[in-house]
Amino acid sequence: MLYAATKAMVTQTLGKSHFIDMMFGTMQDDFFSAGYKRHCVHAESSAPLTEQEQELEWIRNDESKVAEVLTMVLQCSHARAIYPLHEDAKRAIWEFASGCVNFVLLTIDLQKETIVVGYEGSVQLHYEMKQRAPQNVPSYALYWFDGSTHMFVCLCPSSSSVWECMVYSTFQHGFTECVHDLGIEFDIRMEVDDPEELSAEALESEVSSRLVKPVVAQPKFKHLISPNHQPRTTPS
Repeated sequence: MLYAATKAMVTQTLGKSHFIDMMFGTMQDDFFSAGYKRHCVHAESSAPLTEQEQELEWIRNDESKVAEVLTMVLQCSHARAIYPLHEDAKRAIWEFASGCVNFVLLTIDLQKETIVVGYEGSVQLHYEMKQRAPQNVPSYALYWFDGSTHMFVCLCPSSSSVWECMVYSTFQHGFTECVHDLGIEFDIRMEVDDPEELSAEALESEVSSRLVKPVVAQPKFKHLISPNHQPRTTPS
């Protein structure tokens, strides 16, 4: 206690400008090279946070990311915004357009800011699309529902971050336009937040409701009466 109490007085007397760092130790090993490295790591690390403080820190980080995406949305709202397609992604889309495969799954590499292939192949049954879809990250899916129906699905699971979902939503229009330039016209476009919504029953229901036009009953027209028509009168 005596040494700790007089530390400030000693350093002030000798001159604080002569010292580049201050250490406190209880063992001789604390003043060796390894001990000094531990001291430096501890000094540069952030203060320990409670669980509530950690949650607030995560929220602030998410809010800053969302603000960045909103700025990007405003800048791209009148433009055809899209991350570049990786060469493998372009090849997979061409093979999908030519009918070599009937299902392509694409994801965005947020670190490299590139659209890459997540899966490419052919599925035999509709429910296999749900099995191939990722459960915790967003993705774009291209699917031949049948020989003439192209489907586009933007999947943003609820477990993924708000930032990821906003990125995929922002670039969705630009991506579909880019695919359109490669010769693909989508008949069905879907946005889902749960892979369970890609079950065979859900896909069939979506296609039937979008492509089958409802039968509209023909209106019944009344007999038109000429403006010069005089009503018949019965003799009294």
